[in-house]
Amino acid sequence: MTRRLSDRMNIAQSRIRPLIAATLACLFLQACEDDSGSSDSSTAVDGTYLHISAPDFYFGTNDVGTEATQQIQISNRGADEYPLNSISINGENPDEFAADAIDDIVLLPTQSITVGITFQPITDGRKFANFVVDYETTKLVEESVNENEQNYYEGKSLENAGDYVAAKQSYSDYIEGDPVTTNKRRAAIKLPVIQESEVYGDGQDFDLYLSAMDLRDAGEYEAASTELAVISSLYGDGYLGDDALYLKGYIQLMDEKDYEAALATMQQLRSQYPDSTYYDTALYSEAIAQQELGNLAVAREILLDLRYRHTGIDTLGITLAKDNIVSRLWFDRANTALETLDA
Repeated sequence: MTRRLSDRMNIAQSRIRPLIAATLACLFLQACEDDSGSSDSSTAVDGTYLHISAPDFYFGTNDVGTEATQQIQISNRGADEYPLNSISINGENPDEFAADAIDDIVLLPTQSITVGITFQPITDGRKFANFVVDYETTKLVEESVNENEQNYYEGKSLENAGDYVAAKQSYSDYIEGDPVTTNKRRAAIKLPVIQESEVYGDGQDFDLYLSAMDLRDAGEYEAASTELAVISSLYGDGYLGDDALYLKGYIQLMDEKDYEAALATMQQLRSQYPDSTYYDTALYSEAIAQQELGNLAVAREILLDLRYRHTGIDTLGITLAKDNIVSRLWFDRANTALETLDA
């Protein structure tokens, strides 16, 4: 099934300056199904969940012969897939607008693209055009799954507005709804942090930590690390001090592949917060970093240390984990890593 996502661009007339003609430009967005009515851009279009980043844009005053560009983000907020075939400009004044070209992009769940819309006034006056995306829908899930996915975005919106109690409820509802997209992991990570804030408070360090998580999800690793560094510097004695160091080390290890930096950060975490719940995770991360750096003997010693921390019985050639869930988890994980390392 092929449809179109149509966005209305409205350019309001402005005065003419001496020797320079100028126009005042506004962009109004509307999501429309081809030949079948319309709906708000933040909701589904005839069962689809393509989302436009803003309901309107304002180009401002633009001189004739100049260019002004606005960025529009098209996001997939459902669990189906949306092949985007093309983008075009039509309407009353299509020659005075241009859109970035796309090349058969398929928007997977949680993915988005940014498209530049350029206003190029040729004459002064009021201008109109339509921004049109031709797309298809590949159904993958039941409608209830798509509907539940909206709980995540509602939680994120409430979180951004500072309503953490309502955000916690939305994230909880989302997780209980058995989600299938990568937003499940994001909600599962954020939910306990928000729950902790009910006990310890939601001060500046809390806002910085949530911001860092969002930046990391957006792939802005350097900016995320900067936020986390502020927490370590100003709020290191707070309840999020060890969380900030761990997330920083995780970004270095898994996202940036900066193993030396990750090693230093995890070592700092264990030294500065010896009672942290991240202690074993930091130790395990150090082993990974050492292995990636080619220090296999050192990595092996770290894994042996990790296993020893959770060993309950070690006699007559029999080594068993302590009798608790956490110790059994880390004991088995260390054993598996050692077997892989020695293979």
